[in-house]
Amino acid sequence: MTASNRLVAIVLVVTLAGAAALAVLRASDSAPSPGAAPGPPATGALYLSGDTLARLDFSSEETRPIGRTPTNDVHASDASPWVAYVVSGAGDQGEEDFLAEPVLRTINVDTGEATEIGRGFSPLWHPIAPRLAYLRPIVERQCSGESCRGLSEVVVYDADSEVSTVLTEPGRFNLLAWSGERVLVANESDLSVTLSLKSKEDVQNLDIEPSELWDASPDGRWLLRSHSDGATLIDLQGGEETDVQLERGVLADGSWSPDSKQIVAGVLNEARTKTRALLIDVPQGNVREITDELPGVLDVNWAPDSRRFGFLTFVDRSNRTELNLCSSDDAECEVVGSPLRRAILLRLD
Repeated sequence: MTASNRLVAIVLVVTLAGAAALAVLRASDSAPSPGAAPGPPATGALYLSGDTLARLDFSSEETRPIGRTPTNDVHASDASPWVAYVVSGAGDQGEEDFLAEPVLRTINVDTGEATEIGRGFSPLWHPIAPRLAYLRPIVERQCSGESCRGLSEVVVYDADSEVSTVLTEPGRFNLLAWSGERVLVANESDLSVTLSLKSKEDVQNLDIEPSELWDASPDGRWLLRSHSDGATLIDLQGGEETDVQLERGVLADGSWSPDSKQIVAGVLNEARTKTRALLIDVPQGNVREITDELPGVLDVNWAPDSRRFGFLTFVDRSNRTELNLCSSDDAECEVVGSPLRRAILLRLD
C-alpha cells in the first residue's frame, strides 16, 4: 500500500479566501452510505476551460476563476470538493491512461489541500461518497502512442481519511462503474462477465459483458445494459429486467441521479452524427425527450439533491459550448451563463 505524501508545492493554485472556515465545515471522514439522504441543491457549476478551473454561479451567471491545472484530464468528485488528476512521474507527455509512469494526485478546491496518492491512473469517483477507485501499476508499463501494457491492481482510496484498500491480485483490468459499495471491473482475461468487487475476499461475477454495461445506480441496486435493440434495466435484487424504449439510436454519454431514481442519457442517431438527450425513470423505464437532435450532449452532471441536472451542448458549428440546466420534474431546460470556450463540465455544486 502506497502512503500518501503531502505535496511540497501545490501545482494547482487555488483561491483560499475563507479557506479556514470552509475547512471547519467539511463533511466528516465517514463516507455516506449508498442510501444517504439527498444533498443540497446546486448553486453553481465547476468546469474546466483549457487549463483554467472555474465556477459559474447560477444566480448571478458570473464566473470565478479558481486556479490552473497541469492537465486538462481532471476528474471531479460529485460528493465532495475533491478533484483528481494524473501527471507523469517521468516528465513524458500524453494522455493520463498512456503514461509510462503515471502519478495520481488529488486536491480540495475549497481549501487547497493537496495529496499525492502515488502511482495510479484511470481515477473513478464514487457518485455519492468521497472515494476514488483507480488502477495502480505494479510493474513498469511499456507504452507506445496510445497503448500501454503491464499488470495493475484495483485500489480504492478514501480522499478524506487517505486510506487505500487493494481489491485485486495483479491483472489487466478496466474500471467500469461504482455500484453501491462495490466496484465493477472488466478483467481482460475473461470478457464474458463483469467483476463486482468489494474486497479481495468478496468478488462476484455478473452475467453481463463489460462492453454492454452502461452504468450502475449509486445505491447498487440497478444496472443499465446497452445493446443494439436499445437498453435494459436490471434489478440486482430481484433479477427482473425492464426494457427501455429508445426508439432509435444507441446510448452515449450520461449519468445516474444521486437518488438512483432517474437517468439522463444522450442517444446517438443511427448515423452517429447527432445526439438527443433523454430522461429515463427507474425502475419503470419510461422515457421523456429532453432535446431534439443536437451536435452533441456532453458531460452530464446531476445536482446533489437530484432535482436538477446539467449538460453542455455545442454552439452552432464552433468549439464553444453552453450549459443547459434542467429540472428533473418536467425536463424543461434553460441555458445559463455565456458560451464557454473548450469547456469540460466537472460537476454541479
